[in-house]
Amino acid sequence: MRVDDRLATALQNIDASSEPARIGQWRQLIDILAQNPRDFAGELVAKGLVNAHALGRTLDVNERLAGVHALAGRIRSAPLVQLLAGDVPAIAAAAIFGADLSDTEWSELVPELPVRARGFLRSRSDLGQKTRLALSNWSGADFRIAGTIAPTVETAIPEIAPSGEIGAIVRRIEQWRKDREAGDSPRLPLGDDFVDSELAPPSEISFETDDNGTIIWVDDVPRGAVVGVDIARAAYDDGPGPDAYGAAAFRQRMPLENARMRLRGSPLVDGDWRVNAAPFFDPLTGRFRGYRGIMRRPRLYEKPEAGAAGEEWRRQRGEGMQQVVHELRTPLGAIAGFAEIIEQQLFGPVTEEYRQMAGAILSDAQRLLAGFEDLSVASRLDAGNFEVEPGVTDCRWLANRLAERLESVSDENRIVLNLAIADPVRAFAIDRALAERIFSRFLSAVMMGCEEGESLNGRFKTEPGVSTCNLFQLELPAKLKQCSDDQLFGTDPSFNEFETSADTSSPLLGLGFSLRLVRNLARKAGGDLRFQKESLVLAIPAVQDGDMDFRDIGGD
Repeated sequence: MRVDDRLATALQNIDASSEPARIGQWRQLIDILAQNPRDFAGELVAKGLVNAHALGRTLDVNERLAGVHALAGRIRSAPLVQLLAGDVPAIAAAAIFGADLSDTEWSELVPELPVRARGFLRSRSDLGQKTRLALSNWSGADFRIAGTIAPTVETAIPEIAPSGEIGAIVRRIEQWRKDREAGDSPRLPLGDDFVDSELAPPSEISFETDDNGTIIWVDDVPRGAVVGVDIARAAYDDGPGPDAYGAAAFRQRMPLENARMRLRGSPLVDGDWRVNAAPFFDPLTGRFRGYRGIMRRPRLYEKPEAGAAGEEWRRQRGEGMQQVVHELRTPLGAIAGFAEIIEQQLFGPVTEEYRQMAGAILSDAQRLLAGFEDLSVASRLDAGNFEVEPGVTDCRWLANRLAERLESVSDENRIVLNLAIADPVRAFAIDRALAERIFSRFLSAVMMGCEEGESLNGRFKTEPGVSTCNLFQLELPAKLKQCSDDQLFGTDPSFNEFETSADTSSPLLGLGFSLRLVRNLARKAGGDLRFQKESLVLAIPAVQDGDMDFRDIGGD
C-alpha cells in the first residue's frame, strides 16, 4: 500500500530563515493541502493550515496572490478555501474562483466564509442547488440595510426603491417581520431574487475601489454582485473582472477609458460593461487610494452580439473619411509636385521670387499631406482596421532618428531637444515605422508649446514587471505645465490656446488632436499616453526577453 507522506515531510522541514525559503515553504504547503484534502490525517491538515497561515503573514500580498493563482482550478480542499477566504480581497476572490468543490462542500462552507467571500461565491455561475440555498439563507446577514438588523419601513424605502415600488417593499418587509416572529429563517426580503424581479436594470453603476483594486462601494445596485470584484486582475475564464487593458491600466495608475468589464451574479448586472475611471490620491500625503468611476452598458455597436451592425457602422464611417482624405490628397500631391519642379528649375530657369513662392507652396502642401495622413490613420483606428505590424525597434536607433528628423524644426524655433536613455533599457516591441510615427508626432506636437530658446527634455527607461514596457517621460514646456489633462488632449471646449498655430513646422490639426492620435496609436500597440503632474508619459511595450545593455545617451 502506498502512503502519501508529503504533508508530514513538508511540516518537518519548515525553514523560515529567509524570504525565498518562506515563499517556497508556503507554496509547497498550500499546493499539497489543495490537491489531497482527504488523504491526510486530520491533525496533519490542521497543523498544515496553521503553518500556512503563519508563513503567509510574513509574505508580500503579491507573492501570496501569485501562489493562489497558480492553483487555479486545483483547490479541492474546503479547509484551505476557508483559510484563503479570510485573506485580502484579491486573494479571497482568487481562492473562491479557483476552487473545485462539490455542491455539498460549498453549502457546508458557506456559513464559515466571511461576508466578502460569500459575495465572491455568489458571482460563480456553476453553483449547485444546495449552495444557492445556503447563500440565500445567509442573504439576510450579508445584505443588511445600513447596518440594522431589523430595518424599519421608513429607513428601508429611501435606500432601495423608486416611489412606484414602495407598496411592494412595504408588504415584503412586513411579511419578513411576521416570518421572523414565527421563528422562520431570518431572510431579508431584499435579497437577489427580490431585487432581480422588482427593480429596473441599471444603465450605469458608480463605484469606488480600494488601493488593491477591489470594489468597495457601488450605488443603487445589488452589492453582492459588484462589491469585491477586483479590477486589478484580468477576468479569469468566465468570472468577473476587467479585460487585460483595464488590469494593465490599473497597475500603471492610468485612467481607464471604455475598458471592458464583466460582472456575474444578479441578472440585474450580469453581463458586459464598459468602465471609465480615474485614480485618486490622498490630498495630504499623495498616497494612491484607489479608483473612482462609472460602469455603463455597451452601446449597440460595441456589443459582440450586435457585432455585424456595429462593425458595419464603423466601417462605413471609416471608409467615408478615407474617401475624403483621398479626394483631398490627390490634387494636393499634384500641386506639391509642380511646386517642387519650379523650385528646382527642372523645366528651365525661373526668377528667385518664383522659386521662393514655389518653396512656400511646397512646404504648405507637405504640411497638409502630413495632416491628411494623420486623419487617415485616425479614421483607420476608429474603424478598427489599423493593424500593428510585428517588429522590434532599438531604443538607441529611435532616439538618434528622432534627433535627426526634428533637427530642422528645433533649429528653426531655437528649441533645445534633449533625449536621454536610462541604463539599462530594452528594445520596443513594435516595428520601426510605427515607433517613429508615434514619437515624432508626440514630440512635434509638444513643441507647439515651447518658447524660443526653451529646452525640451525627454527620457527613455524600461519598467520591468509582468508586462515589461518602456516609458518615455517628456517634461512639458512652461506654457503647457499649467494645463490640465482635458486641456492638453483637447477635450475642454473652453480651451483652444494651443489648438491652432501659424508655425509651419507644427502639426496641422493642433495639439489636442495630435496627442489623442498618439494615445490611440500607443493603445493599439498595447501601451498608453498619460498626463503625470508636469510631464506626459508615453508607455510602449518592450520585448520580454531582450538584452538591457545600453548606456545613457543624451542629445541636443
